Amino acid sequence: MNFVSWAFVGLFAVVFLARLTVGRRKTERPLTAIVLVASTIFVMWHVPAYLLIMLVSIGTDYVAAIYLDRLPDESRARRWILAGSLTINLGLLGFFKYVNLAAPGLVSLLGLFGSRTPIPALDFVLPMGISFYTFCSMSYTIDVYRRQIRPVKRFVDFYYFVTFFPHLVAGPIIRASEFFYQLPRPRRLRLRVFNHGVWLIVCGAFLKMVCADNVGGVVDAHWKKAYQPGASSLSALLLAVLFATQIFCDFAAYTSIARGLAYLMGFRFPLNFNSPYIAASFRNFWERWHMTLSRWLRDYLYIPLGGNRRSPQRTYANLLAVMLLGGLWHGAALTFIVWGAVHGVALAVERLLGLHDTRQRPAAVRIAWFVVVQVVVLVAWVFFRSGSVPNAAAFVRNMFSLNFSAPVPGLLVAALFVLPVAAMHAYRFLVERGAVRPLPLGARAALAAALVYATLVLYAPSSKFIYFQF
Repeated sequence: MNFVSWAFVGLFAVVFLARLTVGRRKTERPLTAIVLVASTIFVMWHVPAYLLIMLVSIGTDYVAAIYLDRLPDESRARRWILAGSLTINLGLLGFFKYVNLAAPGLVSLLGLFGSRTPIPALDFVLPMGISFYTFCSMSYTIDVYRRQIRPVKRFVDFYYFVTFFPHLVAGPIIRASEFFYQLPRPRRLRLRVFNHGVWLIVCGAFLKMVCADNVGGVVDAHWKKAYQPGASSLSALLLAVLFATQIFCDFAAYTSIARGLAYLMGFRFPLNFNSPYIAASFRNFWERWHMTLSRWLRDYLYIPLGGNRRSPQRTYANLLAVMLLGGLWHGAALTFIVWGAVHGVALAVERLLGLHDTRQRPAAVRIAWFVVVQVVVLVAWVFFRSGSVPNAAAFVRNMFSLNFSAPVPGLLVAALFVLPVAAMHAYRFLVERGAVRPLPLGARAALAAALVYATLVLYAPSSKFIYFQF
């Protein structure tokens, strides 16, 4: 079940009907119970037993937060409780995501002691959304430890927060401080809220079903051809651009639909993508791409490591460490680690050169650095998508080999689906600089109608959201 499946449409139809008919303030317990049941069904749809994994994480953090709040700051027990909570959460995440990556190393280690015991690869389905709900739950415990929030009293409220189905699988990564204040407030459905929620859903459906899925089919069919010696540079470059478009559309679509569903349910979720391909610096890219993860890594990893408050060398090391862990968070493969390392090194070099804020630089410098940023981001996506580091390296060599033979048939047609994304980024660029105004309500309604029509006419066979595997 996903946001563009008929099963989900049916599930949400029941929930939304209850939203319209049950209670007056929309905070009544019967409506809450219906949402909880729907969220539980959503969690259990693929592998029902994995609800138990989530309950371990939720139960651990719920109990830990209560004791963290009761104990005085000077108590050593608080540190042990937080350490226990983080160990359980990261242990579950690490087991399911990285056990097969660690298996060869463990075999080698045992070999040093004379053991030749093989460790078979564990073939299991990754629990849906485990990376996202684990970070969501962990942030709650850490914030309670820091005395930034108070723990919730009822377990059902914490369960509601973590399992709330719009953000469960692929974000945005919601924090307790962004969610719990909304629980008790009246959530009557107003026309303005309804319109904005539908607009977000329509935009997300178009990005997923038209742009991401049409482009994704071509990328899947031809990507490996760019590994081959002598492959066309134009083919490799087009494939890299198409994948950059696909992953943006796929992920931005999910979070746009998630925000729209939350709006219809009376909740406000933070923006997660803000036209990242107009970023003028690597720092700005991460201020626009998967913004809730970027802030999570900043607040719970980069700043505790010292951030940029210490020596420049320590700042560079912190940037590299955070991005390496960000790459590893995406999956147990060296390609993800290289992807993170590329961004970490890029952020460190950018800060070393003083280009992390180019607003006061000459126009020529800003334009040149923008080109550098986008080229490096594009190269990094090749490693993210490829099956191995050698394959990715071969792909990149072909991109820059200046072999201008004709591209693989079909790539130019697929590139037409890049145009809406380019137009969206160009429009955001102009809005941010005050050259144009945001769309008025009438123009937005007309555009929404056009997007609905395009989705019905141009949709591709539905595919899974890329970030479901993370």
